Amino acid sequence: MSRQDANAAFALSSFLQGTNATYIDDIYARYEKDPGSFDPEWQEFFQSLKDQPADVRKNAQGPSWARDNWPETPRDDLTSALDGNWVQVEKAVGTKIAAKAKAAEKGSEISSADVLQATRDSVRALMLIRAYRMRGHFHAKLDPLGIEAPRNREELDPRTYGFSEADFDRKIFLDHVLGLEYGSLREIVAICERTYCQTLGVEFMHISNAAQKSWIQERIEGRDKEITFTREGKRAILNKLV
Repeated sequence: MSRQDANAAFALSSFLQGTNATYIDDIYARYEKDPGSFDPEWQEFFQSLKDQPADVRKNAQGPSWARDNWPETPRDDLTSALDGNWVQVEKAVGTKIAAKAKAAEKGSEISSADVLQATRDSVRALMLIRAYRMRGHFHAKLDPLGIEAPRNREELDPRTYGFSEADFDRKIFLDHVLGLEYGSLREIVAICERTYCQTLGVEFMHISNAAQKSWIQERIEGRDKEITFTREGKRAILNKLV
């Protein structure tokens, strides 16, 4: 093939780039359903491909984890905490805490000061959790040789958010964030450290697609979401890596 022929062949197929793969797959899937709806040029092009139509249609349907009922309807009013809308969060938390306090009241009145303190604790705890979600991966244990100097962990220190050592065992209302209705700072930090700061760094807050973000969050956050491997499992992973 001459250089001129090669250039002509490239011109005919130059639109087949990695950035266009999803678009081409989608068109191909629609072509398989109704070939007659396409121009003759597209029909000729797709007829020349050797891909299996079933595979193309499967690719065009989207990721295997997609679900009809996804993303789930938020179970609480604290979802906006993910975006740092603290005014709305504080209002929502205060309303819920006041309602719970009233429902649990048994002969003793819950003061507005107690509700305010509980609200502040909740909001500050959510700020800490959000910091782990956004910055925790920077503190993951990804340097087994210890070459890099340790990073300043002030942004993940509960004291940065107004807590003291005396607050670490007090229950804080979380409304099922991290899968906990109530949790102490020790529990919150333990879950966040295990999720975001171990030998695997995770960060999903930059994802704009709510379904994708929720899918990741659902699978990594929570008291029972820790991933463990047997000795044989670790060996199998090592063999595949090698």
